[in-house]
Amino acid sequence: MQHPHEIVDMFNEFKSTQTNLLNVKEFLELLQESGLNKSCQLLQKKLQKKKMDNLNLNQFAECFHYDANDYENFKMLFQIMDTSNSQKISKQELKKQCEILEMGFSDKDIDIMINQIGSDEQNVVSSDKLWSVLQQYKNHDY
Repeated sequence: MQHPHEIVDMFNEFKSTQTNLLNVKEFLELLQESGLNKSCQLLQKKLQKKKMDNLNLNQFAECFHYDANDYENFKMLFQIMDTSNSQKISKQELKKQCEILEMGFSDKDIDIMINQIGSDEQNVVSSDKLWSVLQQYKNHDY
């Protein structure tokens, strides 16, 4: 399997020369020390789940892959978007993340989603409701 050279270079830089594996705990500590952890939040969340593991190149590269159809990936991303830790995200937070992830939703699409699935509070949505609507949205041709 061919991986982007940046991932291969990073893996080779931080892997153990004895085992040819990357120690996740040590790598996370280096991310923290370097200050890069804030710009790699999804990667950091994925690696936290593997904190006690040693990864080969394929396993390490897999951590960089974001599958929008994977509920675990969605939950991790939702936690990152939920900057207030309220278990809900605002319309503005959702718009910003949709742009970052190049999800292709227009402002009108996001307004419709929020209005259809919002909660008692205006202009916010819970993770479960958002996941449900995203699954319905991707299964329809518009």
